[in-house]
Amino acid sequence: MAHYQKKGFPAPATHVAPQALLAEVEAPMAQEALHETVHEALQEALKVETAPTIEAPVAAAKDFGGNVRALVEKSIVESRGRYAQAKTVAEEASAAVEASYGAARDGVVAFNVKAIEAIKADAEANFELVKSLAAAKSVSELVTLQTEFARKRFENASARGKELTELARSVADQAVAPIKAHVAKTLNVAV
Repeated sequence: MAHYQKKGFPAPATHVAPQALLAEVEAPMAQEALHETVHEALQEALKVETAPTIEAPVAAAKDFGGNVRALVEKSIVESRGRYAQAKTVAEEASAAVEASYGAARDGVVAFNVKAIEAIKADAEANFELVKSLAAAKSVSELVTLQTEFARKRFENASARGKELTELARSVADQAVAPIKAHVAKTLNVAV
């Protein structure tokens, strides 16, 4: 056994053609070159096909985010404007109700004053009738005094009824006027 065989080396080829040796050396190199060429071609193809495919959704996503942001900002601005408008309308409505309440309160006070004056006038008239009846000298005078009293009471009651009716109508108009004006302003209608 030869020395090189003991160390695990193959036996030398005794007469191998140089072309066969060249083919054995060139085959792996050709395969590597072919592999690199195919690999480069695939990478180039993937770059060409995937670049627009990936970049288009990324650009669309960026545009979408910007569009959503712009829409949200626009909504916030519009919401603030509508809130301010609603707040103004609510404050005006509140002021109209307060004015209406004040007019109604003043009207009720005036109506009550008139009613109390009427009651006081009726009480005084009744006392005068009692004094007159006590001073009467005959029955015919009593009947005349009573008839005259009843006629005056009817006329006074009729006049007071008209007066209180007009006062009640005026109070109602004054109480409704602020609310009516506010509704007309809100609806842009002339009153």
